[in-house]
Amino acid sequence: MCAENVDPGFKYFVGSKGGNDKNRLRLRIKNYLELDNVNILAGAGTSFHLGAPTIRPIPKEINNVLVENKDLKGIYATTIESISKDGKGFESIYLEDFLNYLQAERFIRGKRGKDIKQHNDLIEEIQKQLFLLCNTQYTKIPEEYEKDKELGRNRYYYHEKLVKKLLQRPVNLRRINLFTTNYDLSFEHAFDNAGIHSINGFSGFQRRCFCPETYDYDIYYPGQTTSGKVHRAEKVIRYYKLHGSLSWIYKEPGPDTGNLYGIEEVVIDKDKPKNELVIYPCATKKAFTLDLPYSELFRLFSCAIKQSQSVLFCLGYSFNDEHINNIIYQALSIPSFTLFVIDYKSAESSEIEKLRTLGDPRIITIEGEFAKFTKFVSGILPDLYEEDDDIKVAKTIKELIGAVNNANPDENSKQEDSNV
Repeated sequence: MCAENVDPGFKYFVGSKGGNDKNRLRLRIKNYLELDNVNILAGAGTSFHLGAPTIRPIPKEINNVLVENKDLKGIYATTIESISKDGKGFESIYLEDFLNYLQAERFIRGKRGKDIKQHNDLIEEIQKQLFLLCNTQYTKIPEEYEKDKELGRNRYYYHEKLVKKLLQRPVNLRRINLFTTNYDLSFEHAFDNAGIHSINGFSGFQRRCFCPETYDYDIYYPGQTTSGKVHRAEKVIRYYKLHGSLSWIYKEPGPDTGNLYGIEEVVIDKDKPKNELVIYPCATKKAFTLDLPYSELFRLFSCAIKQSQSVLFCLGYSFNDEHINNIIYQALSIPSFTLFVIDYKSAESSEIEKLRTLGDPRIITIEGEFAKFTKFVSGILPDLYEEDDDIKVAKTIKELIGAVNNANPDENSKQEDSNV
């Protein structure tokens, strides 16, 4: 039995029964991480420490830009008035609901042959401002995290730490499925920094096109013998962006280009790409009938968590998406399914409170300071082996290379001369 490690400022619930022994919780999480079917759902809380906002009501930053835009403030005000609740204005309207209404109206007007330029311009401006708010390469770190030395050294330190710990699982188990509702590229940057390959539904090199069958692929390398055996690559994760991404754009589909679904993944910088972004809700005529890529991504999410002996860890997800909630609730009908809810403000969510009051021991909730993404990853999520090994190896290689270069300055000089 693990030693007591009780913290009065820390609390978790197994069903409705509370506890505050960190070691006991770590052991429980470790056991579940070693199951064959492990799934992670990352919500807005996993990017909060990078300055990315929680996109529910229309953000004040977007509202302020639109009311000052002389060309768009008219249609913006009219749309707000049409769908605001009890006349409360933009703060009572979810941004996704606003975009959904705007895109549906654009679609109908287009079918009737009416002018849709203002609708296009308004959607474009909203996406532009949303891009600026969610592009974590350039967002401002919140004040409470400004003194975090790890973030000062590497913005994506905690995202890297999370995926590295997840990949400590034995390689013979199924790949981790990482789902996120976020538009930002925090996990993509972490994958790059850590040398992790993500299977994310796109294929190609010069043109990365949406190709959902790639989720059925895997990565292997040949063994050292001639017996024909192959081995699975270790640093691989399956990655699903349920609400789209800042790096996904709409392009005209065509069989000759390999872009059958009209969706491409591009490299982004400080400015939004010229094309319309693929962010939830849908925005093309094709999407109104097929609902791609979201229908496929939600189907894969449902299939993943409904596998036998599955566990789902919800990190920073406040259960505000009814579609996702329904899929999770359906999975709870499977006796072998287990749900972990890790959310700093879980006590403020009526949906999470409802789950807790069920008293189901398969539902484990963690709240308070240690449910913050940074503290959960560094202080609660267990290591399956020494987490500093990679850092130590990298440091050793760097020092050895430096020592070799210093010991052979003449050779280095000759090499430099030959390259001129």
